[in-house]
Amino acid sequence: MSLFKNIKLFKIVLFIIATAPLAPAAMAASGAALPRCSASEQSFYLTRYTSPSSTGVPPTAVLDLATAPASGAVTVSQIWSGAAAPTVSPREISATPPSPPLPAGASVAGGMGKDGYIYSMRAVEGDNSWDNSPAASWTSGGWRSHTRYYEMLRYGRGGVDNLGIVSGLGTYQTDPSDSSTVVSGAIDLRLGPNFNAADIDPVSGIMYLANFQTGGALNRVFKIDVTQTPPLYVGSLNLSGNIPGAQSGDFAIDASGQWAYGIATTGNAFTGSSVSYRFNLSSGAVETLAAVAPSPFNTPFGAAARLPNASDKLAFYGLGTRIMTIPAGTVAPSQSTPGATSGDAAACLPKLTATLVCTPDALVDAAGNVSNCTVTLDQAAPAGGMAIALNPPAANPRYTSSCGSSILVVAGQTTASCSITATPNTTPGDGDVSAAIALATPAATDDYVLGSPSAAEVTIRNDDVAVTPVVNLSCTPSSLVDSAGQVATCTISLSAAAPAGGSSISLSPPTGSTRYTSSCSSPVLIAAGATESSCTITATPNTVVGDGSVTALVQLLASPGYALGPNSQAGVQVNDDDSPIVNPGDAKRVPTLGPWALGWMALLMAVAGALWLRRRQD
Repeated sequence: MSLFKNIKLFKIVLFIIATAPLAPAAMAASGAALPRCSASEQSFYLTRYTSPSSTGVPPTAVLDLATAPASGAVTVSQIWSGAAAPTVSPREISATPPSPPLPAGASVAGGMGKDGYIYSMRAVEGDNSWDNSPAASWTSGGWRSHTRYYEMLRYGRGGVDNLGIVSGLGTYQTDPSDSSTVVSGAIDLRLGPNFNAADIDPVSGIMYLANFQTGGALNRVFKIDVTQTPPLYVGSLNLSGNIPGAQSGDFAIDASGQWAYGIATTGNAFTGSSVSYRFNLSSGAVETLAAVAPSPFNTPFGAAARLPNASDKLAFYGLGTRIMTIPAGTVAPSQSTPGATSGDAAACLPKLTATLVCTPDALVDAAGNVSNCTVTLDQAAPAGGMAIALNPPAANPRYTSSCGSSILVVAGQTTASCSITATPNTTPGDGDVSAAIALATPAATDDYVLGSPSAAEVTIRNDDVAVTPVVNLSCTPSSLVDSAGQVATCTISLSAAAPAGGSSISLSPPTGSTRYTSSCSSPVLIAAGATESSCTITATPNTVVGDGSVTALVQLLASPGYALGPNSQAGVQVNDDDSPIVNPGDAKRVPTLGPWALGWMALLMAVAGALWLRRRQD
């Protein structure tokens, strides 16, 4: 609106590319949702409108992101300027349309939807100076089909869409010459002032729309469901009384969705007065809050918005920006802001906060060991979803990961997950490794910030217990003689196959001796995959009589990597098998009895036997 008029008129006029009206379904000029704001800043969206310079020339509009410091001038950052939205009303199409046809006018009052788009009711300036259409003439009856009051526009990052006439809101005729073509609605504003105040409840997503000015209802608010296509009138809120004063500019709804706050004015710009007020969205109760000093004039505040940095702060824009503290309704001094013929404002949704947790945070290298890494947003992801940048785990053969350089939280959801999976193995002693993952630092233009925690580590532990092999020793045969071909084999055996690289077994070999030789030496290598190795003890042949026996002793020694079994030593005895040789010339004769002596010996033995038998008979 002109800040010196008694209406609040928010206008955005946008150059149209096409030369004919388009159906709302064909429009998608708004592009992506509007950027979100840091929760630490007093930021809001501000649309500044400038009236047309001449008949047939569309007005200009700029959508800015405004940021108010604690004190001092408000800074603005442009989102777009002069974007185009087609019209769905025949009123703009003249008999000889300009080239291009005039776009879909300006919006008057709106608010930020839960989806990140601004929804705003279209307005008509009233003097028709820029609407160069013969059909718009009041004398021709064109006003009967005047539907521009009831059209809803949508603003996004790329431009503006015209969503068409709000179903059920206003009365109009589709044919100005035929009264039977009347479409009924909750209110007839064809000859009335524009809707001049609106905001969207951040809880329910319903737009509250009012006509708080001369010629409008100061005690009635219309409810619009902007999520419907086309937007749908869903009811009215009847206030307990008129708002204070003669008119109000815009109002803003608090973060809880309970109260709408505004500033009402009475009288002219020089001698009038202003007061803050609020009305309850459920009961309709109206309350007067606090006096508002002129700054420097008593003019309506055409724009109002909720601020993301504090639930008790609202921004009001008129000749400058003033911050209201709620629920008291006190208003701070004006802060310089770029001006315009009129303006409107909408809240800037706070950036989402992303966190990362991996559960469990420890795995073992066995089958089925998986850790789920979940990115969680503190609000549902907007339309189109939200991509969160990741620093994924480094590649490692001990695990695999489905986590890439980004992860998408789909629209309407708050979480998305990827996984880290341990690679199963049975290798003992391969140690532990860590898979590190983190949320990457977002760009300043991204719609999210990092919360805590934003990084995680998943440890993959070795669960394979190393079985210590047992080593034993045996020598077969255990005795030899000192002859040719006498060999004993000594076998060193492991209880399990030797690992890659083999097993080195320490031993104490037999002591040196002339009676045997040995291939046993330390260490003995058992080849990878094998369970035994052997060495030999060989008797040294000789013919030395009486050189006795000797024992060749082999003994296993303790060393890391194996344990000694019960048979850790073995001996091989080398015996003397050599007998002495006798010379016949060295033999001596043994004396013997002659024939007479042998006869007498026989006689004596016979007599002795007879005497013994006689004695037994007696």
